[in-house]
Amino acid sequence: MQLVCPAGNLPALKAAVRQGADAVYVGFRDDTNARHFAGLNMDDKQFDAAVAHIRQHQRKLYVAVNTYPQPKIWSRWQRAVDRAADHG
Repeated sequence: MQLVCPAGNLPALKAAVRQGADAVYVGFRDDTNARHFAGLNMDDKQFDAAVAHIRQHQRKLYVAVNTYPQPKIWSRWQRAVDRAADHG
């Protein structure tokens, strides 16, 4: 069994790791995240820091892309998947 915790920002991610989470999931600060609220989710710089922290502590990071892609702005969803994949 794994403990998987949500993290809406970098301090929450660090707290989840510190408290023993095996994995943390995050979302991007854009239309690809269903919980797209002010002060939550990761921009590119925060995502880079989250990846570094997760790797340093040998945990797993999941990215939630949990909205339906809109045909007129499909590139936003492509970019979100590419950003996650680029960090491996």
